[in-house]
Amino acid sequence: MTSRQIRERLLREVERNVALRVEETDAPDTFKVSGRGELHLGILMETMRREGYEFLVSRPRVITREGPDGEQLEPYEELAIDVADEQVGIVMEKLGPRRAELLEMRNPGRGVVRMSFRIPSRGLFGYRSEFLTDTRGNGILHHRFLEYGPWAGPLAGRSRGVMVSMLEGWRWGSPSSTCRSGARSSSGRRRRCTRG
Repeated sequence: MTSRQIRERLLREVERNVALRVEETDAPDTFKVSGRGELHLGILMETMRREGYEFLVSRPRVITREGPDGEQLEPYEELAIDVADEQVGIVMEKLGPRRAELLEMRNPGRGVVRMSFRIPSRGLFGYRSEFLTDTRGNGILHHRFLEYGPWAGPLAGRSRGVMVSMLEGWRWGSPSSTCRSGARSSSGRRRRCTRG
């Protein structure tokens, strides 16, 4: 698969997907693709993957604007969360480093707490899966665009890495790393990895 073929595929997609923007960069094999959020771009990537295209994707970035005084503005979202009483602490703990500001917290007395936050859009990247894990799938999360506001500063990065594979195979790793079947001992034996 060449970058020319990927470029042609992206330009075909732009013709029928009006919310998508594709820009060429200084590097001939790199494209800047802008869309309406993680889901929009995720669908495009999965469609292209199923069509046989192979490509690397960088971490998503928000589209910033310049304010009236020349300052950098970023998009903020209103985040509404419903969780059980005992899960409020973990949600608040995880949203703090993401620069979320608590706007309102209500406890109607049915064992569920409703919280409303103002959070930079980039603070939500990757949070949904973490939220579902923390709330054991029982929490409800909804967000929508609120406004452009001042740049919130640097956000905490990823604390763990991930590896995604489409095929079974052998993997070398540390004794503490996990794998579905077969135990890797500290003697350095390899373990068999399967698709999860």
